[in-house]
Amino acid sequence: MLEKIMESCHFLLDNYPEAQASKSYLDSRLSADSQKAFQFGYFPGVKDISALTDLVGEDELYKKSLLFTKNIEDSLFPRKIVSSYFEDYPLVMPFRNAYGQIVALIGRTLLSEKERKNKDKDISKYKNTKEIPNVFKKGNLLFGLYENKQAILDKGYVYIVEGQFDVIKAGEIGLKNIVALGSSNMTDYQFSVISRYSNNIFLLLDNDIAGEKGRKQIINKFGQFANIRDFYIPTIYKDIDEYITNGNVSNYDEISFEIMG
Repeated sequence: MLEKIMESCHFLLDNYPEAQASKSYLDSRLSADSQKAFQFGYFPGVKDISALTDLVGEDELYKKSLLFTKNIEDSLFPRKIVSSYFEDYPLVMPFRNAYGQIVALIGRTLLSEKERKNKDKDISKYKNTKEIPNVFKKGNLLFGLYENKQAILDKGYVYIVEGQFDVIKAGEIGLKNIVALGSSNMTDYQFSVISRYSNNIFLLLDNDIAGEKGRKQIINKFGQFANIRDFYIPTIYKDIDEYITNGNVSNYDEISFEIMG
């Protein structure tokens, strides 16, 4: 059913007036080809959720925990209200396993970093649907593997990044042998999966404290089992998405890497 939900969100992104801000943001960040390849969509907030329930049915959203009710007790009266799982995440994209099946949805907020920190609760940049036993566990999957596995096999090595937009943006300039962990940590399962495709692993994690910590942990844990090397982009950029976007990189050959190890 996630396929139907994602198809409906994709339709809303292109056709629903309230999705215009999300579409404009996406157009400013990614090419039309990338948007099509990764099948972005628009997930309405709870006040506009009928736009989606008219397409997929309310029950289906409740079954997937994308809609839920919660009890409120305040100065008015005790009551139940409907809440949306992706309330602050209007942009959504599918998370596919290595076989192309949609096993989860990924929400992307459009709030600035300042806005995310000023909310009543800390809002992360991305939000995945809940983990489901034997179907979706974030630490068992690599974003972009389905789309890029042939490029990894052809090249004989793989770049590892943190975020989904890092993978997509890199693909736009021809760097397609790349996948994302979804964090700065690599699990045992993720290592076992990627090592089936290549034993040459090049780390391109974020230029921050968490990214540096992740590099050390990955090399210490898996370095004896694979050829793992540290690749760095210029330090003025946080990640490869920012480097490509703000550094005006239009081709893979223009990237300047500092290689360590």
